[in-house]
Amino acid sequence: MHTMALILSIVLLASTTITTRTYGFSPISTSGHNVRSSTSKKTSTQYNSFQHFMAKDENDLLSAQADTLNAALEKCQPEFIKTCRVKVGVSENGNRLALLATDNMKKGDVALAIPYEDQIVLSPSLALKEVFKDVLPKKYDGWTGDNGILAMMVLNELAKIATDGNAGIPLPKRKPEASYLISAWVEALPSPSEMKEMNMNMNLHPILWGEEDQETLQSSTTKKIYRILDDMDEDSAWLEENIWSKDRIKFPETVTMKKNGGETETYDCFNPDGFAWAFAIATSRSVFLEGSSRIIPIMDMANHADIGVEEVQTGYMGTFGTTKGSQLRTGAGRKYKQGEEVYASYGPKSAAEYLLDHGFVTQQTRSMTTCVAEISFEIDPDDRFYDDKLDVLEFETYDSAPMEPLQSFDIVSEVGRDGEPDPAMIQFLRLLKLDGKDAFLLESIFRKEIWEFMSEPVSEPNERAVLDAIESACSKALKSMEGTDTGVTSDDDNSEEIDPNSPASLCAILRESETRALSRTMEFVNREKEALDLKVYYQERRLQDLGLDSEWNNPDEGGSADAYADDDLGFGQSRAPGSLDW
Repeated sequence: MHTMALILSIVLLASTTITTRTYGFSPISTSGHNVRSSTSKKTSTQYNSFQHFMAKDENDLLSAQADTLNAALEKCQPEFIKTCRVKVGVSENGNRLALLATDNMKKGDVALAIPYEDQIVLSPSLALKEVFKDVLPKKYDGWTGDNGILAMMVLNELAKIATDGNAGIPLPKRKPEASYLISAWVEALPSPSEMKEMNMNMNLHPILWGEEDQETLQSSTTKKIYRILDDMDEDSAWLEENIWSKDRIKFPETVTMKKNGGETETYDCFNPDGFAWAFAIATSRSVFLEGSSRIIPIMDMANHADIGVEEVQTGYMGTFGTTKGSQLRTGAGRKYKQGEEVYASYGPKSAAEYLLDHGFVTQQTRSMTTCVAEISFEIDPDDRFYDDKLDVLEFETYDSAPMEPLQSFDIVSEVGRDGEPDPAMIQFLRLLKLDGKDAFLLESIFRKEIWEFMSEPVSEPNERAVLDAIESACSKALKSMEGTDTGVTSDDDNSEEIDPNSPASLCAILRESETRALSRTMEFVNREKEALDLKVYYQERRLQDLGLDSEWNNPDEGGSADAYADDDLGFGQSRAPGSLDW
């Protein structure tokens, strides 16, 4: 799951299974995928997550924010919140804010149930069909996808609340209690200045790391952060030029917010820095349900635990159980006493995905029991069968989700597995490498069957080409990590002198995890290459299907054609054992 509650600081002990959200804020510069530079390059950000205490005044502020959120929770029941057995509080485990049980809950209980109601849930469909309907192009499709649109929604709510409705777009229309909830939620989000002040005590979201740390991360994983940063730059630049700058009353560059303590603070809003902050909020707090990312206030306060908990899921709720919405259950392995923190799972993700989405690496990932890397393949536009292969991908693969010519796949090293790659990747590569004598399978007569054919070996040359492609991709990924040196290895994480949550430590964990996955896959590929002559290929399978695979004696080579004259067998057929009539 993609949600996370922001933390001030925490030391993740090796024995615990609890992981907390972390963020910070810093400007992000604009440049290309391979090199990102600016006229005033930031130095590597310093961190010290061992100082995981909160100052009294800050703790008081968080308590006040929690009280406001809880008052909003009560006002929204039962119309907007159907089940609520939690409240927002300051976590005793070192988190910033968290969900605490209001009564005892057994395994599998519903702790929180919130309908998919546009008044209290932020979604891309709400943004495009209502809020920004008259502002964005009809078929707006930004590089940052759903999270970029959700970032715009966060900025719009910020602008409305900070200016008492004088800025932003006054949509969606809300009842007073729903407006109160959204207002309390926005005010409880960590502001840019809070993040800057706290960055000595906590980890920042990688989107907001310093440039040197981002450069290290870029070369420490197969999932490239520069792609994300460049997509953000592209979208914010386009929005700045075509939308925001056209109406600074509606889309102010900065806004001033009044905090619970009575102090005011200036926020970056509709500008690149504000978009970066909102994008980090959206990326870390959104959850993917019903085919779309959504930010569900209050539900997003649940912190992550590795074991015994469940992801936020779709369910039915209400008096008659007919209202569809999101549910947080206690999980099959957890029960809670009143006052205990209630956790959720953010889903089965790789170390890189957790870091890029949520800003941390889980304890389960640190154990290296499951290591994941990503490799990508693309059908060459110069391939003479390019159009035929694209036609197969678009119309003959998966009805609900046609495949693109560029595909990325996870490769896994896991205890008990031999490193075998994803069968879907092998299937895609067989089509990609289809050439020469095998290209007849691209003829229209086979068009409805070809994708199924690719699920099994086509020919020995094709299978070798597939294995060579995997080996080459893995080797290239390993070489890209060779020159990266942060002065930290994953084995150093338990040292008292090294912060296990610093960018250097996190990058070291990613490198070791992905190196294991890539190396294990290459070992599997090398074993497969030695057994290519043992596989059954398309032509042999076809002969078997037609019953033409049995041995026969040629009369010209000493066999007797008359020997079969009285048999009721066709050419190429053979009797089943025990069927001879003696």
